[in-house]
Amino acid sequence: MARAYLKISVVPGSEITVRDAISRIKGVISADVTTGEQDIICLVEAPSYDSLLSTVMSQLRRIEGIERTATNFVIE
Repeated sequence: MARAYLKISVVPGSEITVRDAISRIKGVISADVTTGEQDIICLVEAPSYDSLLSTVMSQLRRIEGIERTATNFVIE
């Protein structure tokens, strides 16, 4: 099983809407609005790293309101 934490920056004021949209994606384990460098941190899980990356690129990054993402793969 592949997992990654995503640090997500969004358009100001869209944090809750974006978090709710992220939460509906299959494989998203958690999505939390945070303070600091990012607005949302989420944990995504998939059968493989290729599948996980596909989910991030084809679904998550296309959500309206997301400005930038940083994907941190879990390695252990």
